[in-house]
Amino acid sequence: MIFGLFAMLLLFTLGVSYLMVGSSSLIAAKHDALRARALACAEAGVERAIKLLMTDPPGEFRWGDPNDPDTWYPETITTGESFRLCVRDGAGIFAGKIVITSQGTVTEAGTTVSRTVRVVVTTKQENVCVWNNVIFGGVGQAGRSINGNVVMRGSIHLLGDGEDYTDVDADGRWDDNEPYSDSNRNGVYDLGEPYTDTDGDGHRDAREPFVDANGNGVRDPALTVTDIAEEISGTANVGNNYDGMPSDLRALIPPLEKVSWGGEQVDSLNAKLRVKHGKVNISGSATVGYPNTPGNSTKETMDGVYVSDGFGGNKGAASVYSDNGTTATYDLGEDAVDMPLIDSGSVTVDGVTYPNYLAYLNANATVYNGNISIIKGTPLSITGPKGSLVVDGAGNMTISGIVYINGNISFYPAKSRIVYSGVGTLVTPNSVDVHTDLVPAHRFPTTDALGLIAGDKINLATGGGDAHLTMAVAMYAQHQVTCGKQSDIAGTIVSSFYSMTNVPRIYQVPELADHLPPGMPGAAPIWIAGITIESWQDVPNP
Repeated sequence: MIFGLFAMLLLFTLGVSYLMVGSSSLIAAKHDALRARALACAEAGVERAIKLLMTDPPGEFRWGDPNDPDTWYPETITTGESFRLCVRDGAGIFAGKIVITSQGTVTEAGTTVSRTVRVVVTTKQENVCVWNNVIFGGVGQAGRSINGNVVMRGSIHLLGDGEDYTDVDADGRWDDNEPYSDSNRNGVYDLGEPYTDTDGDGHRDAREPFVDANGNGVRDPALTVTDIAEEISGTANVGNNYDGMPSDLRALIPPLEKVSWGGEQVDSLNAKLRVKHGKVNISGSATVGYPNTPGNSTKETMDGVYVSDGFGGNKGAASVYSDNGTTATYDLGEDAVDMPLIDSGSVTVDGVTYPNYLAYLNANATVYNGNISIIKGTPLSITGPKGSLVVDGAGNMTISGIVYINGNISFYPAKSRIVYSGVGTLVTPNSVDVHTDLVPAHRFPTTDALGLIAGDKINLATGGGDAHLTMAVAMYAQHQVTCGKQSDIAGTIVSSFYSMTNVPRIYQVPELADHLPPGMPGAAPIWIAGITIESWQDVPNP
């Protein structure tokens, strides 16, 4: 009986011990599971903070006193799971960075567990509106966005989207009878366009062929992998600095931003190449960016290259020098940035709806009916409450507000110079021809800024004596921009299609996006933000 009692006590003791060990293991396992969930909640809080930091305008989210958790930003994930955030600018070794402190909390069956992580991040914001480039290209035509050779210094953004259409039968493609927006030109017969009078009745009937003087009159599809979004050959190239800019033009624009690169302070345009649809062909001695050369105070490599359909030509990607390599695809999403159209689609501004953007410009401008020629030596005056244009006999032009010309605009004579002062925009639903220098009296665009808007085309240096023009202008042409001679142009050009010959040189002026002349299409900033995580640390709960 004694041995039996002893055995029973031993079994009881062992049973209780096993029960206590099992219970402790269950409690520890539950606690570990709750700790893992609490960590996941804290990390969810970090992701939430990053999203808030990337809102528009970017980088402005700040919340909480690090020493008082009750002031932190709270958010419930689901029942029993939550986090709270403290997001503050860093100090000391974290100066210039943002410190995110996130505490995740999980409560289950009366047990509450919290964990806290501290993440140090850096943010970088970019305005990707059409004017924060040297060239912005829309639809394109004849298989290209840019046809010909051109030296471009700054960011380039080419869509190659194809023209919008209504998919009536929802088959995912455009059929012949479906309506479309012929954004490169109007695609209908306009009075005065040549036509074939098949029946000899003296007027054009609906089925008689005509020459669509505004353009091709057919729907242009998106560029494909076999099309050329940009052709760079010979002496053409894309760069990230002002090398090669004439000194007289450089004196008329702000100096470039200094950035830290390779251990030195260098001039940089922060240039990127983005091509949404279409291949970029590079041949001969042409390049996109240049190899890094230390010690010359300029940044040679591109900040980024994002070309979905890759590179072709006899050099291809081998002649691309970019900080992110050559394989990154278009990074802005399908609908982040569109080509602004001015002759189609209603717009609402300050509560007033207009049938299209040209109508808005017309209603908010001083309007002149007829063609105008701005000629050095010939005085001209168009004035009104919404805009004015005055040219004196010496070729000095003063502009303010918006001046809408119901006709063509021309600048003459060749090899002369028009010096403008003020901030204003010339608009025409037709075309603009420039045969003269167009330069600011002071500094472009912070003091003097001239905008040109054409519903059809802008033709630069296309006359016989137009070589070596100098311009500092913001230009928009819905259909096409042509440049026939070597010219030096500071500013931004926005158009559906470009035709360039004799290698003109175009230089982005980064300040233009913030100092646009009035009424320029697509002027609203489009902010994107990037976040880089510098460090991650599991810290004690506050």
